[in-house]
Amino acid sequence: MTMPTRGGLWALVFVMILLPQAVPAGSTGAVAPADYAMTPEAVAPSVYAVMTPARDFPSRENLGWNANMAFVVTGDGVLVFDTGSSETMGVALREAIAGVTDEPVRWIVNSHSHGDHWLGNAAFADEEPEIMAGSASIARMEAEGEGWVENFREMTEGATGDTTLRLPDTAVDERITRDLGGTEVVIIPSGGAHSPGDLSVWLPQARVLLAGDVVYSDRAPSVWDGDVARWIELLDELIALEPAVVVPGHGRLEDARTLDRLQRYLVTLWAAIEEGVEQGLADFETVPLVRERMGELVDDYPGFDDKIDRSVATTYPDVEAAVF
Repeated sequence: MTMPTRGGLWALVFVMILLPQAVPAGSTGAVAPADYAMTPEAVAPSVYAVMTPARDFPSRENLGWNANMAFVVTGDGVLVFDTGSSETMGVALREAIAGVTDEPVRWIVNSHSHGDHWLGNAAFADEEPEIMAGSASIARMEAEGEGWVENFREMTEGATGDTTLRLPDTAVDERITRDLGGTEVVIIPSGGAHSPGDLSVWLPQARVLLAGDVVYSDRAPSVWDGDVARWIELLDELIALEPAVVVPGHGRLEDARTLDRLQRYLVTLWAAIEEGVEQGLADFETVPLVRERMGELVDDYPGFDDKIDRSVATTYPDVEAAVF
């Protein structure tokens, strides 16, 4: 979604220009937390996923809620993984959590800097949680946060409303294991696989992976803000965890098979582009070859046709550099 660089904010500008959203007549203005139908789903003891039904970009129709969230009730406080696209959405998440437990939110992990995953942080300000993110993500949040707020407001015709920015206060750039309320929590940096500063959370006791956007299930992945070669390597690491449940950043709940499937998608994408490079094809000339090679995979990834041209254009330079 980045044009012409790989910055996260420009990703949304690109989407706004090329993918105008249908807006129901008369449905403008900010919505209330109750307008988000958030139903926590227990995926393991004390671990809950809050899954969006949306499979598209933020719009008036989905009120800006297009990314999944999760939380863990530890017995000594709640760990939240991602907080949504607006402060209002964060309030909706806070209320959904309160329907499960009266424990305070003590920790938040923001998976990365794209605004649909962290703009809800301010909803939890009164509880003063520790908020963790990669240092590259934090820098981008600070630089791009107001732009994300405005872009989402425009894309949703005002549904996301106003948002107070609340940045993370703890940088995590190396794999660490923490004891949060007696729950073992492993925080795994991606090395820039999907975007600079990505984090995932592994819960070994529950065998649940809170993946963030390094995993898409039934939605084509957005690769243009990351490093496809590194992403393929990261998936080897995640597959080795043998998770029972994977909560993706976008898409439905899955088991470990979603990791193999996504890796096959990315490996095939890379190999097809490499074939085009070796034939001397330009990036745009490589797209038909990529479509042909990936033909058996696209049914699993709705949105493929909308994304593949840009995926090839942004991955091509990395493949070309690796070949030569």
